[in-house]
Amino acid sequence: SSILSIIMWTSRSNVIPLARLWWCAAACVVLCENAVRSFTITPPYGRAKSSLAIVTRLYSEPMSQSSQQPTKAKANTATKTKKNIPSLIVFDLDNTLWTPELYTLRSLQRKGGIPVAGTDVCLFPGAKAMLTKLAKLKASDNSEWAGTKFAVASRTNSVDWAHLLLSQFGLKDLMDYIELFPGNKLQHFEKLHQSSQIPYSEMMFFDDARDGKYGNCVPVSSLGVLCVHTPKGITEESIFDRALRLYREEWDGGKHSIVERDGSISQKPSSNAATKQVQVQGARMKGVIKKVNADRGFGFIEVPENEDVFFHFNNLNKNDANRVLNKGDKLSFVTNFNASTGKSRAVD
Repeated sequence: SSILSIIMWTSRSNVIPLARLWWCAAACVVLCENAVRSFTITPPYGRAKSSLAIVTRLYSEPMSQSSQQPTKAKANTATKTKKNIPSLIVFDLDNTLWTPELYTLRSLQRKGGIPVAGTDVCLFPGAKAMLTKLAKLKASDNSEWAGTKFAVASRTNSVDWAHLLLSQFGLKDLMDYIELFPGNKLQHFEKLHQSSQIPYSEMMFFDDARDGKYGNCVPVSSLGVLCVHTPKGITEESIFDRALRLYREEWDGGKHSIVERDGSISQKPSSNAATKQVQVQGARMKGVIKKVNADRGFGFIEVPENEDVFFHFNNLNKNDANRVLNKGDKLSFVTNFNASTGKSRAVD
Protein backbone atom coordinates (compact mmCIF):
# COMPACT_ATOMS: atom_id res chain seq x y z
CA SER A 1 0.00 0.00 0.00
CA SER A 2 2.90 2.34 0.70
CA ILE A 3 4.36 1.71 -2.75
CA LEU A 4 0.94 2.32 -4.36
CA SER A 5 0.61 5.62 -2.45
CA ILE A 6 4.02 6.77 -3.67
CA ILE A 7 3.23 5.94 -7.29
CA MET A 8 -0.09 7.85 -7.07
CA TRP A 9 1.75 10.84 -5.50
CA THR A 10 4.34 11.01 -8.28
CA SER A 11 1.63 10.83 -10.99
CA ARG A 12 -0.22 13.83 -9.43
CA SER A 13 2.84 15.96 -8.68
CA ASN A 14 4.67 18.35 -10.98
CA VAL A 15 7.94 16.47 -10.66
CA ILE A 16 9.62 15.94 -14.06
CA PRO A 17 9.02 12.45 -15.53
CA LEU A 18 12.67 11.26 -15.10
CA ALA A 19 12.79 12.40 -11.48
CA ARG A 20 9.44 10.66 -10.78
CA LEU A 21 10.88 7.40 -12.05
CA TRP A 22 14.02 7.57 -9.92
CA TRP A 23 12.19 8.61 -6.73
CA CYS A 24 9.64 5.84 -7.17
CA ALA A 25 12.41 3.24 -7.66
CA ALA A 26 14.35 4.63 -4.71
CA ALA A 27 11.31 4.44 -2.45
CA CYS A 28 10.72 0.83 -3.46
CA VAL A 29 14.31 -0.05 -2.58
CA VAL A 30 13.98 1.59 0.85
CA LEU A 31 10.72 -0.22 1.63
CA CYS A 32 12.06 -3.56 0.42
CA GLU A 33 15.23 -3.08 2.39
CA ASN A 34 13.22 -2.43 5.56
CA ALA A 35 11.11 -5.53 4.91
CA VAL A 36 14.16 -7.74 4.43
CA ARG A 37 15.86 -6.21 7.47
CA SER A 38 12.95 -7.26 9.67
CA PHE A 39 13.74 -10.90 8.82
CA THR A 40 17.56 -10.60 8.76
CA ILE A 41 19.96 -10.16 11.65
CA THR A 42 22.03 -7.00 11.16
CA PRO A 43 25.80 -7.73 11.30
CA PRO A 44 27.61 -6.23 14.29
CA TYR A 45 29.52 -3.80 12.08
CA GLY A 46 26.28 -2.47 10.58
CA ARG A 47 25.13 -2.15 6.99
CA ALA A 48 27.78 -1.25 4.44
CA LYS A 49 25.56 1.38 2.86
CA SER A 50 22.49 3.17 4.17
CA SER A 51 19.21 3.60 2.34
CA LEU A 52 20.09 7.23 1.72
CA ALA A 53 23.32 6.17 0.03
CA ILE A 54 21.40 3.78 -2.23
CA VAL A 55 18.91 6.50 -3.15
CA THR A 56 21.72 8.95 -3.91
CA ARG A 57 23.52 6.43 -6.10
CA LEU A 58 20.40 5.57 -8.03
CA TYR A 59 19.66 9.20 -8.73
CA SER A 60 23.09 10.55 -9.48
CA GLU A 61 25.29 7.82 -11.04
CA PRO A 62 23.35 7.15 -14.26
CA MET A 63 23.18 10.87 -15.04
CA SER A 64 26.91 11.44 -14.51
CA GLN A 65 27.84 8.47 -16.69
CA SER A 66 25.62 9.57 -19.56
CA SER A 67 27.07 13.07 -19.49
CA GLN A 68 30.62 11.73 -19.71
CA GLN A 69 30.13 9.19 -22.49
CA PRO A 70 30.08 11.61 -25.47
CA THR A 71 33.36 13.17 -24.34
CA LYS A 72 35.08 9.78 -24.11
CA ALA A 73 33.78 8.67 -27.48
CA LYS A 74 35.04 11.86 -29.08
CA ALA A 75 38.47 11.44 -27.53
CA ASN A 76 38.77 7.86 -28.77
CA THR A 77 37.76 8.86 -32.27
CA ALA A 78 40.39 11.60 -32.37
CA THR A 79 43.11 9.19 -31.22
CA LYS A 80 42.37 6.67 -33.94
CA THR A 81 42.13 9.20 -36.77
CA LYS A 82 45.18 9.22 -39.07
CA LYS A 83 46.19 12.33 -40.95
CA ASN A 84 45.74 11.95 -44.70
CA ILE A 85 48.19 14.74 -45.47
CA PRO A 86 51.68 15.15 -43.97
CA SER A 87 51.96 18.08 -41.58
CA LEU A 88 55.31 19.08 -43.11
CA ILE A 89 56.49 18.36 -46.68
CA VAL A 90 60.20 19.00 -47.28
CA PHE A 91 62.08 19.25 -50.57
CA ASP A 92 65.73 19.04 -51.47
CA LEU A 93 66.80 21.53 -54.17
CA ASP A 94 69.62 20.36 -56.47
CA ASN A 95 68.50 17.57 -58.80
CA THR A 96 65.20 17.28 -56.90
CA LEU A 97 63.30 20.51 -57.61
CA TRP A 98 65.69 22.02 -60.14
CA THR A 99 68.59 21.24 -62.45
CA PRO A 100 71.56 21.49 -62.85
CA GLU A 101 73.19 21.24 -59.45
CA LEU A 102 74.56 24.59 -58.41
CA TYR A 103 78.12 23.36 -57.95
CA THR A 104 78.33 22.74 -61.70
CA LEU A 105 78.00 26.49 -62.34
CA ARG A 106 81.44 27.34 -61.00
CA SER A 107 82.55 28.98 -64.23
CA LEU A 108 79.67 31.42 -63.82
CA GLN A 109 80.74 32.04 -60.26
CA ARG A 110 84.35 32.67 -61.28
CA LYS A 111 83.15 35.30 -63.75
CA GLY A 112 81.24 37.04 -60.99
CA GLY A 113 77.90 36.21 -62.54
CA ILE A 114 74.70 35.03 -60.90
CA PRO A 115 72.33 32.29 -62.05
CA VAL A 116 69.05 33.23 -63.69
CA ALA A 117 65.97 31.14 -63.01
CA GLY A 118 64.60 29.59 -66.16
CA THR A 119 67.87 30.10 -68.04
CA ASP A 120 70.79 28.80 -66.00
CA VAL A 121 68.68 26.76 -63.57
CA CYS A 122 65.28 25.27 -64.41
CA LEU A 123 62.60 23.54 -62.38
CA PHE A 124 61.80 20.00 -63.42
CA PRO A 125 58.44 19.94 -65.27
CA GLY A 126 56.85 17.76 -62.61
CA ALA A 127 58.21 19.92 -59.80
CA LYS A 128 56.89 23.06 -61.45
CA ALA A 129 53.39 21.61 -61.84
CA MET A 130 53.44 20.25 -58.29
CA LEU A 131 54.60 23.52 -56.72
CA THR A 132 51.99 25.49 -58.65
CA LYS A 133 49.25 23.19 -57.34
CA LEU A 134 50.55 23.36 -53.77
CA ALA A 135 50.66 27.15 -53.88
CA LYS A 136 47.00 27.22 -54.93
CA LEU A 137 46.02 24.78 -52.18
CA LYS A 138 47.85 26.83 -49.57
CA ALA A 139 46.05 29.99 -50.69
CA SER A 140 42.64 28.30 -50.72
CA ASP A 141 40.40 27.29 -47.83
CA ASN A 142 40.83 23.58 -48.55
CA SER A 143 40.25 21.99 -45.14
CA GLU A 144 42.25 18.85 -45.97
CA TRP A 145 45.43 20.89 -46.48
CA ALA A 146 44.81 23.32 -43.64
CA GLY A 147 47.82 23.43 -41.36
CA THR A 148 50.19 21.67 -43.76
CA LYS A 149 53.60 23.37 -43.90
CA PHE A 150 56.26 23.30 -46.62
CA ALA A 151 60.04 23.55 -46.39
CA VAL A 152 63.28 23.19 -48.32
CA ALA A 153 66.38 21.57 -46.87
CA SER A 154 69.63 21.67 -48.81
CA ARG A 155 73.24 21.29 -47.82
CA THR A 156 74.46 23.29 -50.80
CA ASN A 157 77.60 25.40 -50.51
CA SER A 158 75.98 27.99 -52.78
CA VAL A 159 73.64 29.29 -50.09
CA ASP A 160 73.27 32.82 -51.52
CA TRP A 161 72.50 31.48 -54.97
CA ALA A 162 69.92 29.07 -53.57
CA HIS A 163 68.13 31.92 -51.76
CA LEU A 164 68.28 34.02 -54.92
CA LEU A 165 66.80 31.28 -57.09
CA LEU A 166 64.04 30.54 -54.59
CA SER A 167 63.05 34.20 -54.84
CA GLN A 168 63.28 34.22 -58.65
CA PHE A 169 61.10 31.13 -58.91
CA GLY A 170 58.60 32.68 -56.48
CA LEU A 171 58.94 29.84 -53.99
CA LYS A 172 59.74 31.76 -50.83
CA ASP A 173 56.07 32.60 -50.29
CA LEU A 174 55.22 28.90 -50.41
CA MET A 175 57.95 27.74 -48.03
CA ASP A 176 57.27 28.08 -44.32
CA TYR A 177 60.80 26.98 -43.40
CA ILE A 178 64.08 27.26 -45.30
CA GLU A 179 67.19 25.42 -44.12
CA LEU A 180 70.19 25.99 -46.40
CA PHE A 181 73.66 25.18 -45.12
CA PRO A 182 76.41 22.58 -45.73
CA GLY A 183 76.41 19.60 -43.43
CA ASN A 184 74.40 16.53 -42.54
CA LYS A 185 70.70 16.49 -43.44
CA LEU A 186 69.94 15.26 -39.94
CA GLN A 187 70.91 18.71 -38.72
CA HIS A 188 68.45 20.29 -41.15
CA PHE A 189 65.62 18.13 -39.84
CA GLU A 190 66.49 18.74 -36.23
CA LYS A 191 66.11 22.45 -36.91
CA LEU A 192 62.83 21.89 -38.77
CA HIS A 193 61.50 19.81 -35.88
CA GLN A 194 62.49 22.47 -33.34
CA SER A 195 61.00 25.31 -35.38
CA SER A 196 57.73 23.60 -36.32
CA GLN A 197 57.20 21.28 -33.33
CA ILE A 198 55.90 18.75 -35.87
CA PRO A 199 56.65 15.06 -35.14
CA TYR A 200 58.99 13.35 -37.61
CA SER A 201 56.28 10.78 -38.30
CA GLU A 202 54.14 13.54 -39.85
CA MET A 203 56.86 14.66 -42.27
CA MET A 204 57.57 13.69 -45.88
CA PHE A 205 60.91 14.37 -47.61
CA PHE A 206 61.86 14.31 -51.30
CA ASP A 207 65.55 13.89 -52.20
CA ASP A 208 67.63 12.53 -55.09
CA ALA A 209 70.41 11.06 -52.89
CA ARG A 210 69.41 7.79 -51.26
CA ASP A 211 72.35 6.26 -49.41
CA GLY A 212 76.12 6.08 -49.20
CA LYS A 213 78.45 8.60 -47.63
CA TYR A 214 76.52 11.56 -49.03
CA GLY A 215 73.06 9.97 -49.10
CA ASN A 216 70.11 11.69 -47.45
CA CYS A 217 67.09 9.39 -47.58
CA VAL A 218 68.54 6.63 -45.41
CA PRO A 219 69.71 8.82 -42.49
CA VAL A 220 66.59 11.03 -42.51
CA SER A 221 64.27 8.00 -42.64
CA SER A 222 65.89 6.75 -39.42
CA LEU A 223 64.18 9.67 -37.65
CA GLY A 224 60.77 8.37 -38.69
CA VAL A 225 60.33 10.67 -41.72
CA LEU A 226 58.80 9.06 -44.82
CA CYS A 227 61.46 9.71 -47.49
CA VAL A 228 60.83 9.67 -51.23
CA HIS A 229 63.83 8.83 -53.39
CA THR A 230 63.84 10.81 -56.63
CA PRO A 231 67.14 9.88 -58.33
CA LYS A 232 66.32 11.86 -61.46
CA GLY A 233 64.38 14.64 -59.76
CA ILE A 234 60.63 15.28 -59.64
CA THR A 235 60.31 14.98 -63.39
CA GLU A 236 56.60 14.18 -63.27
CA GLU A 237 53.84 15.40 -60.98
CA SER A 238 52.71 11.79 -60.58
CA ILE A 239 55.82 11.16 -58.42
CA PHE A 240 54.36 13.47 -55.77
CA ASP A 241 50.81 12.17 -56.15
CA ARG A 242 51.98 8.57 -55.77
CA ALA A 243 54.00 9.37 -52.65
CA LEU A 244 50.98 11.09 -51.12
CA ARG A 245 48.81 8.07 -51.83
CA LEU A 246 51.36 5.75 -50.22
CA TYR A 247 51.47 8.00 -47.14
CA ARG A 248 47.68 7.79 -46.84
CA GLU A 249 47.05 4.16 -47.66
CA GLU A 250 50.13 1.96 -47.24
CA TRP A 251 52.75 3.47 -44.95
CA ASP A 252 52.47 2.10 -41.42
CA GLY A 253 54.45 4.95 -39.85
CA GLY A 254 57.54 2.81 -39.30
CA LYS A 255 61.08 4.18 -39.31
CA HIS A 256 63.57 3.55 -42.15
CA SER A 257 60.74 3.85 -44.69
CA ILE A 258 61.69 4.98 -48.19
CA VAL A 259 59.47 5.26 -51.25
CA GLU A 260 61.64 3.80 -53.99
CA ARG A 261 61.72 4.88 -57.61
CA ASP A 262 59.46 1.94 -58.60
CA GLY A 263 56.75 3.03 -56.14
CA SER A 264 57.43 0.39 -53.49
CA ILE A 265 58.14 1.17 -49.83
CA SER A 266 61.28 -0.30 -48.32
CA GLN A 267 61.49 -0.29 -44.55
CA LYS A 268 65.14 -1.01 -43.89
CA PRO A 269 68.39 0.42 -45.22
CA SER A 270 69.68 -1.35 -48.30
CA SER A 271 72.40 -3.74 -47.19
CA ASN A 272 74.20 -3.63 -50.53
CA ALA A 273 73.87 0.10 -51.18
CA ALA A 274 77.43 0.93 -50.17
CA THR A 275 78.77 -2.08 -52.10
CA LYS A 276 76.94 -0.96 -55.20
CA GLN A 277 78.48 2.49 -54.99
CA VAL A 278 81.98 1.02 -54.62
CA GLN A 279 81.41 -1.21 -57.63
CA VAL A 280 80.42 1.80 -59.71
CA GLN A 281 83.50 3.79 -58.77
CA GLY A 282 86.36 3.01 -61.13
CA ALA A 283 84.33 0.59 -63.25
CA ARG A 284 83.74 1.32 -66.92
CA MET A 285 80.08 1.95 -67.49
CA LYS A 286 77.83 2.69 -70.43
CA GLY A 287 75.27 5.44 -70.73
CA VAL A 288 73.52 7.95 -72.93
CA ILE A 289 74.06 11.71 -72.92
CA LYS A 290 70.95 13.18 -71.33
CA LYS A 291 71.91 16.84 -71.47
CA VAL A 292 74.85 18.77 -72.83
CA ASN A 293 75.80 22.45 -72.52
CA ALA A 294 78.43 23.05 -75.19
CA ASP A 295 78.90 26.72 -74.26
CA ARG A 296 79.88 25.86 -70.69
CA GLY A 297 81.51 22.56 -71.48
CA PHE A 298 79.56 20.12 -69.33
CA GLY A 299 76.71 17.66 -69.47
CA PHE A 300 74.98 14.71 -67.81
CA ILE A 301 74.98 11.02 -68.67
CA GLU A 302 71.93 8.88 -68.01
CA VAL A 303 72.83 5.46 -66.62
CA PRO A 304 70.23 2.67 -66.23
CA GLU A 305 69.40 1.91 -62.58
CA ASN A 306 71.79 4.61 -61.36
CA GLU A 307 71.79 8.35 -60.82
CA ASP A 308 72.79 10.65 -63.67
CA VAL A 309 76.53 11.29 -63.85
CA PHE A 310 78.07 14.71 -64.45
CA PHE A 311 80.87 15.12 -67.02
CA HIS A 312 83.05 18.00 -68.14
CA PHE A 313 84.66 18.37 -71.54
CA ASN A 314 88.08 18.60 -69.90
CA ASN A 315 87.68 15.00 -68.73
CA LEU A 316 86.99 13.53 -72.17
CA ASN A 317 89.33 10.92 -73.60
CA LYS A 318 92.10 12.61 -75.57
CA ASN A 319 90.96 10.87 -78.73
CA ASP A 320 87.51 12.47 -78.33
CA ALA A 321 88.66 15.92 -77.21
CA ASN A 322 87.50 17.57 -80.43
CA ARG A 323 84.37 15.51 -80.86
CA VAL A 324 80.99 17.26 -80.93
CA LEU A 325 78.72 15.72 -78.32
CA ASN A 326 74.95 15.65 -78.73
CA LYS A 327 72.02 14.57 -76.62
CA GLY A 328 71.36 10.86 -77.16
CA ASP A 329 74.95 9.89 -77.98
CA LYS A 330 76.01 6.57 -76.47
CA LEU A 331 79.33 6.37 -74.67
CA SER A 332 81.36 4.53 -72.07
CA PHE A 333 83.15 6.13 -69.15
CA VAL A 334 84.79 5.65 -65.78
CA THR A 335 83.48 7.40 -62.67
CA ASN A 336 85.67 9.36 -60.31
CA PHE A 337 84.39 10.38 -56.87
CA ASN A 338 84.98 14.01 -55.87
CA ALA A 339 85.19 14.17 -52.07
CA SER A 340 84.88 17.97 -51.96
CA THR A 341 81.49 17.95 -53.68
CA GLY A 342 80.29 14.53 -52.56
CA LYS A 343 79.47 13.65 -56.17
CA SER A 344 80.81 11.38 -58.86
CA ARG A 345 81.83 12.59 -62.30
CA ALA A 346 82.60 10.78 -65.54
CA VAL A 347 86.19 10.70 -66.81
CA ASP A 348 88.00 9.06 -69.70
